[in-house]
Amino acid sequence: MIKRLGKIIAWSFQRVLKFPGNVISWIACRLYGVKPGRVMCWAYSFKQYSCNPRYLTEYLLEHHPEMEIYWVLRRGIECSELDSRIRVVRLRSWQYYVLTATAEFLITNARTDPYSIFWHKRPGQHYMMLWHGGVALKRVERDAEQMLGYSYLRRAKRDSEVCDLMISGCRQQSELIRSSFWYDGEILERGVPRNDIFFDTERHAALHNSIRKQYGISPKSHIVLYAPTFRVDWSLKPYSIDWSKVMPHLHKMLGSNDVTVMVRMHPNLLGRVDTSSLVNFPNVIDVTRYHDMQELLCVSDMLITDYSSSMFDMTMLGRPTMLYATDIESYDRGYYFNFKELPYPLATNEEELISNIRDFDHEAYRRDIDTFLNERIGMKEDGHAAEAIAEWMVAHSQR
Repeated sequence: MIKRLGKIIAWSFQRVLKFPGNVISWIACRLYGVKPGRVMCWAYSFKQYSCNPRYLTEYLLEHHPEMEIYWVLRRGIECSELDSRIRVVRLRSWQYYVLTATAEFLITNARTDPYSIFWHKRPGQHYMMLWHGGVALKRVERDAEQMLGYSYLRRAKRDSEVCDLMISGCRQQSELIRSSFWYDGEILERGVPRNDIFFDTERHAALHNSIRKQYGISPKSHIVLYAPTFRVDWSLKPYSIDWSKVMPHLHKMLGSNDVTVMVRMHPNLLGRVDTSSLVNFPNVIDVTRYHDMQELLCVSDMLITDYSSSMFDMTMLGRPTMLYATDIESYDRGYYFNFKELPYPLATNEEELISNIRDFDHEAYRRDIDTFLNERIGMKEDGHAAEAIAEWMVAHSQR
């Protein structure tokens, strides 16, 4: 009881600190009206140009140039490489307050408390929370309520109260949103924009050239992406792989003596721990700072991960995915799937990983993932998710 009271007091104090920003927002709402066709986007708390809002933006720029596209980024976040047609606004600037008051569509990929970003939804505005995942392995939202803090739960519920649209790429995701997101609004089950790239083979060719050039990878080299999830104790032990032992077996599996391993650690590790020991092997490189995980998947011939939903994304490409989870007993935060029913070979130590690589059956794997996608989760992805959302926006716009 005392702990909960302390959280409530802390939350109340934060509300007081945010009061001036909300006053400014209230003033902006009195000075300006909602402008049809104006679109405000942000991702991961205004820290990145990425994920579903990014891919939807790219589609709108090409197919709906009549819309005004704004991206909100924190001060100091680099934005020089953004398309020149995108108007960048800095968080908490006067222009930001005007934008939150006048945008017809507000689009993000993560929970956002309206009061915390100084936004008060007005008639004529549509808030679209596109989330940052597809098929879920780890329990989230209401299903993980005991592991989430008071402030997050309140933010999540307030976010759902103002939300007009959520999206889904499969039956499993739609059922999860309905049961666990405190949300009873419209779900557009037409796919996830960031996964549209998996169906764009022309873009794959361009990415193969650009990423290989950026990291000095041979044009003929096969690429294995190792992308584990994040641990809160900062330990590197769960990520450690002796690639000198694993590499010969990758050569045989992939049918080539030219294999490059790209290691992408969770961005939370950047600047906190020295991860150089994880890539201190021949033909193993660190790509953690690369901006887009989906693009890395597109150029990879194989994925090794642990508990990341990237396993499901890679499945759409039909390429091998293996799980390497040495701490599976202690990491457990609750799962929606039993690991034994997943189509991905699971290893809990290095010897098992080598065995799974050595014994991998490509044909059996393809049959297993087809069954999993179609029967187990009811996949609806077809490469037209951004198009479907754009159609929804046009239908709901006052233009």
